[in-house]
Amino acid sequence: MLTKKDLLILTHLRADSRKSLAMISRETNIPISTIFDKVNKLGKSTISKYSPLLDFQKLGFGIRINFALKANDKRKQEFKDFLLKNKNVNSMLRLNNGFDFFIETVFRDMKGLEEFSESLEPFKIKKKKEFFIIEDIKKEEFLTKPEHIKLLD
Repeated sequence: MLTKKDLLILTHLRADSRKSLAMISRETNIPISTIFDKVNKLGKSTISKYSPLLDFQKLGFGIRINFALKANDKRKQEFKDFLLKNKNVNSMLRLNNGFDFFIETVFRDMKGLEEFSESLEPFKIKKKKEFFIIEDIKKEEFLTKPEHIKLLD
């Protein structure tokens, strides 16, 4: 079970993971040695990955599409393995309610999207919905502010 101090430290890391432990200490009045110990503990138990959020548009990947996919039952594991290895798949989730997977994909251009769509054809997908992402309005905001801690009570 996480303590209020753990959660407070997590909110600061979620808001800006590059913030120094000294700065977090000043802003929370928690001793830096305590923060250091707690961050190490959280890194082993709660924090699954340290990773920057990228602006793919600025990297030349202007096409982002989310897919909801229902796989052919006989080839579901093979299809899952294909998606896990595919370079265009940024994120992948398992779903229920008529779909098996939800994937976020990134492409440089429409040709890349077309090639990806063609690569799905051999798997005989039962159902597919595409959602073109126009704009990120809010991303990775949960538990980024101390007032969010109240949501966990």
